[in-house]
Amino acid sequence: MKSQKGVTLIALVIYVIVLTIVVSILAMISSFFFSNVNFVKKQANYAPEFNKFNMFFIQDVKQNKNLTITGNVVKFEDGTEYTFNLDQKAIYRNGKAIAKNVQAAVFTTTTETIRNTTKNIVNVSIAIGNTGALFTKEIDYVLKYW
Repeated sequence: MKSQKGVTLIALVIYVIVLTIVVSILAMISSFFFSNVNFVKKQANYAPEFNKFNMFFIQDVKQNKNLTITGNVVKFEDGTEYTFNLDQKAIYRNGKAIAKNVQAAVFTTTTETIRNTTKNIVNVSIAIGNTGALFTKEIDYVLKYW
């Protein structure tokens, strides 16, 4: 009797099918990975715009106890004014653009009492960037309360 060592045609077809499935799964994972890397890279371009807005806004929030919100305009008690202009896609502080390419900005205010201390809170919901890669952030700022 001869030795029956080797690969049969059926085994070879199974190996090729399994190898094709494994390679296609790796290709899909690689494609998703690189598309997400590009998405994150595009979003990172807009984070500095939020940081500029955040830097100015935090400074004004910590110096004021009250503010008024009228539509897209936030006015602090010391006269500092933030305006979101949808046509220009920018946020202005006292007439000067501090954040550009802003798709949406919503300002709301609430009041909370914690241990007999009343705190005024401003919620800012902002979206910066293009429709393909929006950098969105929602953050609460506590006005000066002492």
